[in-house]
Amino acid sequence: MEKPLSLQLLYTERIGGDLALLPRLHTFLQTLKRTERRATLLLDLGDACADAAWHCRATGGRSTLIVLDGMGYHAANVEGALDLENREKLGEQVTMGLVDRSRDWVYQVPPVRDPGIIATLRASERSARLQILLDPTETTRIEGNVLKLATVSAGQVGAVAVDLQGHPRISAAGIHDMPPETAPNPSIAGTVDFVLSEARYYLKMREDSA
Repeated sequence: MEKPLSLQLLYTERIGGDLALLPRLHTFLQTLKRTERRATLLLDLGDACADAAWHCRATGGRSTLIVLDGMGYHAANVEGALDLENREKLGEQVTMGLVDRSRDWVYQVPPVRDPGIIATLRASERSARLQILLDPTETTRIEGNVLKLATVSAGQVGAVAVDLQGHPRISAAGIHDMPPETAPNPSIAGTVDFVLSEARYYLKMREDSA
């Protein structure tokens, strides 16, 4: 299959365990995707879970990430979010890439696999066509073949269009606020209910064994 000549990136950050946000966020992401004809990547730049959220504590930081996987995310920054045991558990549950300082995600959007496009936390001098840095920065820009993404808040979606013909360049970039009237997606609402049910089960097991 042909390698993509352009990409649309939609990305989030700092969800902080707010599972109630995700069914509406999924609807918003689908709306943004429908406006694009190019290949679209869904990425998360980190802080998907927070210790303040009981389900994040109960699942070792996996709860929000499981829902993001159900939403079709391709890769997420999980640096510092999971211990080794929970990272291994999550790796068996999801198909999205779990990116940290030791692991990258290689572009794989069936039927296309392109090892020249990677999502990473350790951009370096390598021959990749495009390195997407999942560590947020102040502004969206490309330095060489490294794409750096501006930080966003929960309820916002960053959008970047990248032209990959020749040297990579940004053809459009912006940050979208999710409209307050956005309707929740029923399928993702069901996924959230399932994840919360599992989290309650883990919490009860922990309490019973204490």
